[in-house]
Amino acid sequence: MTTISAEGFRWAEDGTVIVSLPQTSTALADSDRTGAAIKLAALQRKADQYTTTLRGALRVAGATAQAVADNLTAAFDQLPEAAQGARPGSLTDPAAAGRQGTDDGRLVASGKATDADLQRIAARLAAAGLTADDVTAVDAGQHVELPEAQWDYLHEFYNTAGLNGLTSMSERLSALHDTTAAATVADQLNTLSNPNVIAASHDPLPPGQHRHGGLDQLPADLRNVLTADYQVRPGRPSANLGAYGLSRVAHMIDLADSRSAPGSEINKQLILRASDIAPRINPYVTIDTDWRHGTAEGLAQVMLDAGGRDKIAVHDVLTDTGLPIGAHTTVLDNLLHHHWADDGAGVQKMLSWVESDATDPNPAISGRAGETAFKAADYLASHKSTLLHLDGDKGPSLGEVNPLTVRGLGSALGPYIADMVGVESEFLNTRQFGTLGDATAAGHPGAQAIFSVIDSDRDAAVSFDTKALSTAQQLQSTWLQSALADPENPHNELATKSGTILGLVDRGLSDELDTRKETEIRKAVQAFAEEGAGWDTGKGVVSTGVKLIPVVKDVFGPIIDVSNSFAKMNLIGLAYEAPDPASAHYDTSHEYAPARALYQVAQVLETKDGSLGHDPRYDNLFTDGRLKSYDNALSATSSDPTILESRLENILNAYHGGMLHEHLQDFLVKIQEGRSAVR
Repeated sequence: MTTISAEGFRWAEDGTVIVSLPQTSTALADSDRTGAAIKLAALQRKADQYTTTLRGALRVAGATAQAVADNLTAAFDQLPEAAQGARPGSLTDPAAAGRQGTDDGRLVASGKATDADLQRIAARLAAAGLTADDVTAVDAGQHVELPEAQWDYLHEFYNTAGLNGLTSMSERLSALHDTTAAATVADQLNTLSNPNVIAASHDPLPPGQHRHGGLDQLPADLRNVLTADYQVRPGRPSANLGAYGLSRVAHMIDLADSRSAPGSEINKQLILRASDIAPRINPYVTIDTDWRHGTAEGLAQVMLDAGGRDKIAVHDVLTDTGLPIGAHTTVLDNLLHHHWADDGAGVQKMLSWVESDATDPNPAISGRAGETAFKAADYLASHKSTLLHLDGDKGPSLGEVNPLTVRGLGSALGPYIADMVGVESEFLNTRQFGTLGDATAAGHPGAQAIFSVIDSDRDAAVSFDTKALSTAQQLQSTWLQSALADPENPHNELATKSGTILGLVDRGLSDELDTRKETEIRKAVQAFAEEGAGWDTGKGVVSTGVKLIPVVKDVFGPIIDVSNSFAKMNLIGLAYEAPDPASAHYDTSHEYAPARALYQVAQVLETKDGSLGHDPRYDNLFTDGRLKSYDNALSATSSDPTILESRLENILNAYHGGMLHEHLQDFLVKIQEGRSAVR
């Protein structure tokens, strides 16, 4: 600045530098016009150069000054927060917070907000939202309180910004690749619509009078988009739903952090809208008249993906929570019968959380999983015929049309196979599964139907049947532990239930094969025939990466660790020998399962004690003091299972002075009784 002034130039506050009057007079004093013009041109060029330099310096100085001011403001703002325990960066005065929310909402709605404005507003939204501990509490089935000022900011901002403002903000932040800010817009909108979030109040309110999250806290135009009835209507260039607003909302919510608090009413509505439109659309229906906005099929997939990540929303839809009784049946009808372009990946994701939550020690979490799985299981049990023929008589099965959906169902129902056959809850780590309508009927027809539907996809069948065999193994191990703990009162019903599960595996494969033969899908039958050999050894368990979880409690003592690869290879399925899948109807008369069952008992005892005492005559069944694998043990007896059964029986009858002698025969009989009952 000193240099500019010293040379005679003038400058303005905006950084503009101009040639002064004295400089102009001096230049014009030259009698040579050409020389005067050259002098003036040189002065102007220098003024322009100074202008560029000065404006750049002022911009830097201004930004620095603003940053200092912002930091000072933030520091002063946080002084009362420390005393009040508020979240850093959040407003603490409800009135001021509400005004700030309104101002920010108006700026967003006007469309005049700069990118920096949007990012600052996203930061305020994040500060006003839930903490990680809050999210954990909601997931565990609790309600959480949001400070009144934070609630007021969120409520006023979202209701002032409205549908267009919010979706535009989300789209602009996404275009900037600021995924964190874009996710925040969706996260806190979900917070405002979550009934598990309650607004704290400085003034005491009567019970039940607290403000809590829900659809009624959202702007009316957003609510209308989420709850409208979308019908396919004719149009150019193709039939469409007229659902562009819904599409923008779905894509905005799809950006939400999957770790945000579950239970959003928005997510619940997205699942319901996907279900509503699924039976109305085909691959050619578009979202609206502009084909560039995408297809209705794509929209349904986005809605399922966004809403289906919310485990509480999925639970509430499938258990009719807050919905008319029986609504879940319509939802499942629509979602399972639609021919999804992605093979049913959306439904698979909806159910992906159930398996991991099934045995959670928190009753709220495992109970939610059990209730969700039960509704899905009950639906399969009562809709077997339509699910094996989706499009009517001789139509394709659910597994052929939507294989990923079947795999999702198999994953969700896998932990509850023992529940399906009526094992008492005192023996199980699962909760709240419920009782299938025909659970007491001979043969468990409901459970049979479930196995048949799951077996309609080969990959799902391998995984589900493996889990069934794992469950049977756990029940047999628990029977053995009960016999050791109280020889006078072993829980023989556990052996029977394990046999029932083996029978269900038989019938599930049989029904699926019969169905496919009726529809003349010979290729699928051959695929099952080729796969059959893999099940009876359990060797496929390790290679398929099937997740095995302990669903049976350690009531009497530890059971075999099914997560151990050796245990998988040598135990899972060893009490099960698959009948010939190539036959039209299974004939189990050729089987000799006792050898397998007794081998499993021997394996459990060896694991329990560290070794298994035996007569030296049977050393060929052992290597380095441990039992050989079943296959190798069978080879050591000329591949004759009756010889292996006899030798194992002799070893086990001598265990601890013969304490198991009387029980072993009952054990084998009970298993066969349970298996034979499933016909």
